[in-house]
Amino acid sequence: MSKLYGRDREWASVLRFLSAPGGLLAIDGPPCSGKTSLLREAVDAARDRGRAVVLVPGAGAARSAAVVEALDRVKIERVPVVIAVDQAHEDPAALLELLGGAGDPLVSVVVALCADLAGVEVGRALARAEVLRLGPLDDDAVERVVADLVDARPHPDLLALTAGAGGNPRLVVELVAGLREEGRLDVAGGVARPRGRWLPRRVGAVVRGQVDAMSAKATQVLRVAAVLGRSFLLRDVAAMMNETTGALLLAVDEVLASGLVVGADERLEFGSDLVWRAVVDSMPGSVRHALRHDADVLRAAAEARPVPEECAEGVEGQERGAVAVSGVRSLAANGRLGSAIALARQSLVGGVRAGAAAELHVVLAGILLADGRPADAAAEMEHVLTMPGVPEPVRRLAGAGRLLSLYFATGSRAGAHALSVLTARDREPADADVVMAATVHSCLEWNAGRLAEGMYWGRESTRWELDRPTAWWQSQSAVSYALKLAALGEFERAERWVREGVLCDDEAVKAGAPTARTIARARVLVQAGKLAQALAAARRGLSTARDRGLRLLVPLASTVVATVALHRGDTAAAAEHVRRYRADLAAGEAVLHSGQYDWVELLLAHARGGAEQVVELARERVGEAGAVLRMLVEEPGAAAWLVRQAVAAGDGGLAREVVAAAEELAAGNPGFEVVKVAAGHARALLERDAERLAEVARRHRHPWAQANANEDLAAVLAEAGDAGRASAHAVVASRIFERMGAEGEVKEVRKEEWGVLSGAEREIARLVGVGLTNRQVAKQLFLSPHTVNYHLRGIFRKLGISSRVELARVAHEQEGAGAEASL
Repeated sequence: MSKLYGRDREWASVLRFLSAPGGLLAIDGPPCSGKTSLLREAVDAARDRGRAVVLVPGAGAARSAAVVEALDRVKIERVPVVIAVDQAHEDPAALLELLGGAGDPLVSVVVALCADLAGVEVGRALARAEVLRLGPLDDDAVERVVADLVDARPHPDLLALTAGAGGNPRLVVELVAGLREEGRLDVAGGVARPRGRWLPRRVGAVVRGQVDAMSAKATQVLRVAAVLGRSFLLRDVAAMMNETTGALLLAVDEVLASGLVVGADERLEFGSDLVWRAVVDSMPGSVRHALRHDADVLRAAAEARPVPEECAEGVEGQERGAVAVSGVRSLAANGRLGSAIALARQSLVGGVRAGAAAELHVVLAGILLADGRPADAAAEMEHVLTMPGVPEPVRRLAGAGRLLSLYFATGSRAGAHALSVLTARDREPADADVVMAATVHSCLEWNAGRLAEGMYWGRESTRWELDRPTAWWQSQSAVSYALKLAALGEFERAERWVREGVLCDDEAVKAGAPTARTIARARVLVQAGKLAQALAAARRGLSTARDRGLRLLVPLASTVVATVALHRGDTAAAAEHVRRYRADLAAGEAVLHSGQYDWVELLLAHARGGAEQVVELARERVGEAGAVLRMLVEEPGAAAWLVRQAVAAGDGGLAREVVAAAEELAAGNPGFEVVKVAAGHARALLERDAERLAEVARRHRHPWAQANANEDLAAVLAEAGDAGRASAHAVVASRIFERMGAEGEVKEVRKEEWGVLSGAEREIARLVGVGLTNRQVAKQLFLSPHTVNYHLRGIFRKLGISSRVELARVAHEQEGAGAEASL
């Protein structure tokens, strides 16, 4: 038997069926679920047992000459035969005819089919059959499939990608084949890793083939549903298609039978992320945009409260617009962003006066931005800028919103717009668009490594008091400035900005500004080494962002939670948060620009696979324009940490590249101590220069970077044979990590400290750790109690501890680590 991954139970049923002649076995499952593979294995097994076998396609099975001849031979010679029919649902009439003529007890019939496509009569006929229903493969089976396909151990990134297939074996196979076809599957050191997160063209072609094989109505249902989301209500699809639900039943039956969509209580949902993404990607962007617009408008009919009929006559013109604005704000304030968007669209289509229309466009844009749709938000702001008679404060607010939306949607391409606003002579500093132009220009300069310009404009943007009205997204000025301050080690000033921030009178997305500040504060606390407080703030911000539909803010909050989990040694929790924010990034149109996404994944790679895996991922990131620079700007300890991993993996080239990048950043920013110290740390580590490492260890402002510098210094001193100083600096690193609450990194340092002990010291520590007294240890090791006591004082000094209880904990950790390593 060839490998039937995850089908052990089904295979046992096949063998049991073939143990005696006669009967009907049906292998049922949606398209691409492995029915044909199992059928062919059954055919081979029957032949191995000396049985005569006829394998025919579903179309015309009953009229096949081979089938007729086999049945005649059974009647005349009384020889058992197995008739196997693949894709039996393709010709239900032929299948029924075959089943009717194959009643002889010496005739065994095995069919592979999608019963939902075969009709009611076939369903009745199968009532007397043994039916094997093939479900999705479990995670272990998928991992074995992938490992065999790539002939290597699948990297977690590859497994995360294949998990999107939802256990569909055909999609898993096509995904791996597509990655290899496009040169996006790297195999190094026995590990296979994908490059890039987009779907291979081959996967899209498979799904499109299934979609195109359906009727026109079923295809339309699928594509409209895909725009509504992976999970959707049938009534929403019907409304989008201007049909009744009843009129779509046949098409929906066809869609469900395809296996691309499954039922989930009162909702329907796509069977896997890959299928959903492939259907969405199969439509041109303009079509997706138009369908999404229609969905926004139609959703209001179900969720937005209409104006009471008795008030309709009085609600005209400006009053109708005021009611619409109030309704949109109310829905958004309660976290119902989809309904708010829909009501706003519907109101604008219905027609309101210019003043109310301008206000609606601005409010709608703020909601769209919170929902992670900056391109749509920019379009709404554009409407306001082209409308006549709009009050100047509203026009300026629209200009500010357009700038920020363009920045989130296009990144550096928003720079020219920001500069044009800053250089205009007829603007006042308190103008909303001037403040936002300074903010955007500050962020772009900072990301490009021009720190002085970034800080100057960031400071200016927070000095100016904003005119009213204001919007939640204007908190970006304070948030981005605070994150810059934190990167420079100015933690108290940074926290002040994100704790207090700038108040706004946005009644629509009320939670937007405070949630953005909470998440930014969590990031500041991480850099300040206050992990417990950071985690509490990040969880609070993440919960609010999800509850209130603030999709723009979710990924950055997830990186903070993942970072804390990694520092604490909880790799599984970190991996889950990374998986989630990767999905958010893949599904969304915008994120808050940050180097944290790459940085967290590098830390996770180290936790999972050590230095070699870090180097493999870092090599991929180095090739992405601006990615390394952004990491070095945001993470003062990143350069030296990457050098440490590169040296450990034997990749001197990468180590030198990182040092060069750090030194270039420092040379271009002579007034910034943080980047100078970071570059010095990286260079000193590369050159194994203990004295320079000691200097940077004193000068680092960031606790994590300072602890790493002491840890690096300890390693270099140990290499030079200076065990005493090495132990002292390892203790310093351990204590900094302890103050941070980074339990995972404390354990790593303790492993290094344990290595500093001599063999005799480790044995004494182990025995003391299990509770023996000095006298008992001395007796067991044939030493004097005085000698044991002398060694014990040295152990305490080297490990930076002061009690037997602490020694017991350290010894227990080392035993646990040794047990894990031996598995």
